[in-house]
Amino acid sequence: MIELSDWHLFPDSLRGGVLCVGNFDGVHVGHARMLQTGRDKARESEVPFTVMTFEPHPAVILRPDAVRLPLTTLEQRREILSGFGPDALVVLPTTREFLSMTAEAFLTDVVQGRLGATSVVEGATFTFGRGAKGDTEMLRRCGTGMGFQTTIVPTAEVGLSDRTIVSVSSTLVRWLAERGRVKDVSVCLGRPLALRGPVVEGAKRGRTIGFPTANIAVRQMLPAAGIYGGTARVGSQSYRAAISVGTNPTFGGTSSTVEAYLLDFSGDLYGQIMDLEFDRWVRDMEKFAGVEALVRQIEKDVEQVRRGA
Repeated sequence: MIELSDWHLFPDSLRGGVLCVGNFDGVHVGHARMLQTGRDKARESEVPFTVMTFEPHPAVILRPDAVRLPLTTLEQRREILSGFGPDALVVLPTTREFLSMTAEAFLTDVVQGRLGATSVVEGATFTFGRGAKGDTEMLRRCGTGMGFQTTIVPTAEVGLSDRTIVSVSSTLVRWLAERGRVKDVSVCLGRPLALRGPVVEGAKRGRTIGFPTANIAVRQMLPAAGIYGGTARVGSQSYRAAISVGTNPTFGGTSSTVEAYLLDFSGDLYGQIMDLEFDRWVRDMEKFAGVEALVRQIEKDVEQVRRGA
């Protein structure tokens, strides 16, 4: 697989293949169905398979005052998208110049012109071009005249823990995460919600009360404040973990942190990259009367996480 950051440099050897384009925020099961369809069509036709995405999300450029942290880091998104076996992964820098390209220009200059796609596979809600004027109907119509086939993959549906059947979208994943419903997030993503970042120094209170934690610096959307059970992964090692997301109100904290107590682990993790995968909600974030009450609750939390392993 080759990775490109400029569509102008797309190699002639990979022209004439199947193309999937999207922001792929979170790379949920709907995205996965689309990508699998694109991959399968490419293999059946024995042509290249190309995936194109953007960094950052266009909303960051168009609405800079509205903070929109990603569901996955760019590195995580690359890893997940690479797992679908594309011959080329095009990660375009999102600029105002690119966002000003009309839908017609995107099809003629990029899809037909540089990439020479013979097949485009997209989801039912796909939009493209300046002002999101392009849609699946336009894609079908223009594809007929430009010589590429269009396949629209229906929106994926899943059953949540409250027995509702819902259409999967990145917006839904964010809504569920904001409410701490990490099991339902996993259903929508097809894998656990995972935060990734370097282990950094924290307040170091955990070690003084018998529960040393690893603090990670995160540039992703966080789930609701609370205590969770999950898995910490560092390199090739993995550990069950009790994960805290929030402000540590017992100690008067004001800014949100992400920290994890790794069960049956001792050592120094500073500077290492850690993935924290969330698989269960344990409880709300609480302010305790004192350290002793907090320690008693942490003991219960850790035992609950251990039993859930």
